[in-house]
Amino acid sequence: MNASATIKAPFDRDKQFAAKRRAVILSAASAFRRRGYHNTSMVDIAKTLGLTKAALYYYVRNKEEILFESHLMAYDSMDKILKRPQSGEDGLENLANVFREFVSLLTQSGVSLLTDVDSLSGKSREQILARRGKIERRVIKLVKAGQKDGSIRIGDARLQVFFFMGALNWLNAWYDSEGRLKGDDIADHFVEQLRSGIMAE
Repeated sequence: MNASATIKAPFDRDKQFAAKRRAVILSAASAFRRRGYHNTSMVDIAKTLGLTKAALYYYVRNKEEILFESHLMAYDSMDKILKRPQSGEDGLENLANVFREFVSLLTQSGVSLLTDVDSLSGKSREQILARRGKIERRVIKLVKAGQKDGSIRIGDARLQVFFFMGALNWLNAWYDSEGRLKGDDIADHFVEQLRSGIMAE
């Protein structure tokens, strides 16, 4: 046996803390999604995680920090999707691929796209609104590319994006991982609706 194979990697306290903190935030965001931000207390979150309230405060300072980090996780993940090289035959295909990945993200990764932006205060709210605006502009760019190549019908690209992003915003409000429809089923349906809604005739 190779002696080096038996040597374990050194314990990384920061990495373990970051992983546990992420799990706490994902679980708390799920609770916000089910009960509503204002109806969910830190005690509720601690109980859901099987932690004491004191242990929960080891990972996050307060409920607003959880909300802020939940938004960041969602937008960071969406950013990664949008930065991937586009491989579709036209703008509509590229938009459909991105939209499918957005739906898969929200139904299969544990990330929640929450709507409680106005519950954030000051610079936190400004930062999240800026991140959301950046995502929207990138998707609008995809729509305009499709309009230019003739695959997407001419219209107000911003309104078209707002319509479908609105559907994503509410997805986590009703999606149930134990429900009748699975993430792939929902993604198929959403993409079909997108195509029929904006495909050029």
